[in-house]
Amino acid sequence: MFEIRAKTILTRARRRPIRAFTLIELLVSVSIIALLISILLPSLRGARRQGKETICKTNLRTVMLAQTLFLNERNIFQALNNEENDGRWQYNYLMYDGRDRHENFGPLTSNNEYIPNVELLYCPFQRDEFHRFDTDENPWPPNDGFDTRASYARRHLLSGRPLSHFRKSIAVFSDVMHMPKVIKSAHKNGVNAAFTDGHVSWIPDPGIFTNNDLGEPFDLFDNPIIAEIWEAMDKHQ
Repeated sequence: MFEIRAKTILTRARRRPIRAFTLIELLVSVSIIALLISILLPSLRGARRQGKETICKTNLRTVMLAQTLFLNERNIFQALNNEENDGRWQYNYLMYDGRDRHENFGPLTSNNEYIPNVELLYCPFQRDEFHRFDTDENPWPPNDGFDTRASYARRHLLSGRPLSHFRKSIAVFSDVMHMPKVIKSAHKNGVNAAFTDGHVSWIPDPGIFTNNDLGEPFDLFDNPIIAEIWEAMDKHQ
C-alpha cells in the first residue's frame, strides 16, 4: 500500500510542468534592478565624496597641530622656502627642495617627529601629478636635485615669527594654492583651510581662486594675487 502511494506521488511530481520566467517577467526584473542601482549610486558617490572631504579636513587639522607643537618647541615658524623673505609666495608647498628638508613641511616630517606619515600632506581629491603622493613627477622618497611637493600650502610671511604675533584667526594652511588649474584638479570649486585657532573650514571659491592671472614660472610680481587669495580665506572662514 505504501509503495503504491509513493509511486503515485512520484508520478504526479514528474508530470507537473516546470514553470520558467517569461520574457516580460525577466525584463521587469532587469528594469527593477537597474532602477535600484540608479537610486543607490548617487548615494554611494555622495558618501565616498564626503569620506574624502573628512580625510582632507582631518589631514589639515593634523598639520596645524604638528605646526603648533613645532612652535611650542622652536618658538618661530620655519622658512617657507629657500628664497629671501619667502620669495615667490606661490612656492608654498615644499617638503624637500632637492638638498634638504629645512623649509616649510620639511621640518615637520623629518624623522617623523611631528607628522609621522607624509601621506597626511596629500589631499585625496588632488589629481595633479606634481602634487600627488609618490608619482613619477613627485616621487617619494625624494630624489636629490628635485623638489618634493605636498598637496597642501602654507601662508607667506609667517617665517621667523611666533604664533602669538597673530592676534586674530588667520588661515595658515590650505589645499595647495597657486595656479587655477591646480585648484581645479582637486576640489574644483573651493579649498579647505586650517586657521591659527585650530579650526578647519571649507572655503567656497569667491572667484579669485580659479579666476586669476597666476601662471608659470612663478614670479615676485604675482605675490599680491597670492596675498589677496589668503585674505579671501580669512574673510570667509
